[in-house]
Amino acid sequence: MSQLDGGQPQDDLANLPGVGSAFGYDPGAELKKKGLPWPAYLAIGIAVAALIGFLAFRSHKKREERKVHVAFLEQMLDYEKNTVNAFWRCLFGKEGDGRRFNQPEQLNGQLEAALYADPKNFPEKVANECVKKALDASRKIRDFSPPAPAAYEQTLDEYGKALAALANTLNTWAEGAGKRVETKQRENKIVSSGDTWSTTDNPNKADPAAWQYDKFIHCAVPNLDKMKDAQELLEFLASQCTENKAKGWKTNPEFLAKIRDTCIAEAQEIPTKTPATFKATFTKFGSDYDRLSQAWGTCLRKMTKESKKDDLEQFDKAWVESVNASSKIRKVAKENLPDE
Repeated sequence: MSQLDGGQPQDDLANLPGVGSAFGYDPGAELKKKGLPWPAYLAIGIAVAALIGFLAFRSHKKREERKVHVAFLEQMLDYEKNTVNAFWRCLFGKEGDGRRFNQPEQLNGQLEAALYADPKNFPEKVANECVKKALDASRKIRDFSPPAPAAYEQTLDEYGKALAALANTLNTWAEGAGKRVETKQRENKIVSSGDTWSTTDNPNKADPAAWQYDKFIHCAVPNLDKMKDAQELLEFLASQCTENKAKGWKTNPEFLAKIRDTCIAEAQEIPTKTPATFKATFTKFGSDYDRLSQAWGTCLRKMTKESKKDDLEQFDKAWVESVNASSKIRKVAKENLPDE
């Protein structure tokens, strides 16, 4: 190779340190000739020892943190199983657990079922036993030993307040339970009279209970006799008892209150004689009773929902807050429980 080729002369390459006949330059050759000074080895040793010590300390700290969280969570599970669920079992029996409901409507349905199964004794049990158990759970949420880690303090406070709210709102519900039962019994009487009305063979010789239903529907729909057919009545009931943005329908609280407080109440007494409009009304609407019955059923359910807002709406809110607090504690535990 010549200098004109842009390369180094062979003699120059041969003179480079560590280059042999095969150009085997060893980049570590100089280090092999010169060992590290002993202070460098000492520094490396100290650094390694410090790292090992730090890792050991961190591992120990994680284990200790885990023990604290695990101890709290064990207490928490026991508290919910035995103290919180003592309240729910008081309400719903041995399978009672507030976390098993997915929607407030499910909780309300269970509560209503328990009420109507024993309307005389259940409200008293709720007020004298179940409310006390909810308050007891609210107080005992701070009785953990050892105390809960600081990370749970806010959530435990929320949980305790929600349990206290459950107790207070349920007590209000129990106070009004008697009236709810009475309203439901009156409603059932109207439904029963409607079934009698629908099976009338001869309008001139109808069962007096059928007159009762006629009285109810004329109270609820004053212009009933001016309606041309069942379809018009169905559309009227839908416009009062359902939501339909396209048609501009909204649930009418005044109509529902009138059904509950006036029409159902007035129709409890059976008329002493056949209403003057009975035959014409039955002839016009009787064949569509199934559809009309469904429409009235929708109105009665809406009426019930509206009437229970005052005493169950706040109870539902407290239930949601208690379930959320319970779930949040588990979330905080997951975030703060170090991996091994």
